[in-house]
Amino acid sequence: MRYGLAASNLPEWVALKLLDAPLPVLDTLLGPLQARAVIAAERAGVFRKLAKDGPITAPKLAADLALDAECLRLLLRVLRAMSYVELRAGAWSLTRRARRWYGPGAKEPYEAFTQFGAPQWRMIEQLDEVLVTGKGVDFHDQEWFTDWALYQRSMFENARASSWFVVDNFPVPPGARDLLDIAGSHGWLGAALARRHAGLRSTVLDRAEALAAAREIAKANGYDDVVTFEEGDLRTADFGPPRDAVLLSNILHHFGADENLSILRRVRAAMKPGATIGIFEIETPPDDAPVDAGGDAFALYFRITSNATCYRATDYTKWLAAAGFAHPHAIRNLRMPSRMLVVAHA
Repeated sequence: MRYGLAASNLPEWVALKLLDAPLPVLDTLLGPLQARAVIAAERAGVFRKLAKDGPITAPKLAADLALDAECLRLLLRVLRAMSYVELRAGAWSLTRRARRWYGPGAKEPYEAFTQFGAPQWRMIEQLDEVLVTGKGVDFHDQEWFTDWALYQRSMFENARASSWFVVDNFPVPPGARDLLDIAGSHGWLGAALARRHAGLRSTVLDRAEALAAAREIAKANGYDDVVTFEEGDLRTADFGPPRDAVLLSNILHHFGADENLSILRRVRAAMKPGATIGIFEIETPPDDAPVDAGGDAFALYFRITSNATCYRATDYTKWLAAAGFAHPHAIRNLRMPSRMLVVAHA
């Protein structure tokens, strides 16, 4: 898979087929412009306005949103090429595809995640430095990183799209009552497991900056009845009392091998006999693996934005075994490329 460069008309198709298209220009300028167009449209309220009031002409849309008419016209054309908007009889509206993600009636909202794209650009800009120094930038601790509420909403939207994989494959023990969701942020994954397994409740352990917004998200989305939130740093916090199940989602890539092994040993000490653990992560592929545009890019992203890197299933199974867990193994699904759930038993 290769992001972008899908011809939208005959001349473009011919240029790509004959290899006449200037790929360096398209890769370094077209891709970023398209990405920024989506971010700008969401931040300016274009998607929401089109979802509520479309079809609407560009001049009226510009007037209603107090935007520059000419810039908006050009923005809409870029979004049209990306299949987010369509033009009929001089009026603009969201495409059926876009309505899935944007607007009040969106089935899978990605409004916050799209808005969070802007600060993520600031993170990606660190690639040049990381490439030289090898030292990633943990954005959680940067002075400029202040919008924790937007970050939490963004992660919540993303988690809803992948929670089915965790819920379907996490081996919650029969009769389990207590799940610890370490660095669980908004708490959605633990809540989804609690909804699947009657009697189970989830406790999110996370840093103070995350918890205020996390509690609001849980209440607003109706799952605060099965989730509680506790302040704590996973590097030093007490994980007790003994737990029936523990979930670590998208967090261990922030730490080196020794620290991950230490964390998992402390988790193991806080688990009941027969309890289960699940580690949900991006898996970095080996060099000779087939190209995976999404997985490879996300692995690089987390290398930039953390103190460590994404790991392979063999790394996690090795650490789990060394920490005293039994039968560690990875679960994958074709619908969730580059993601894995590594599970084991206490």
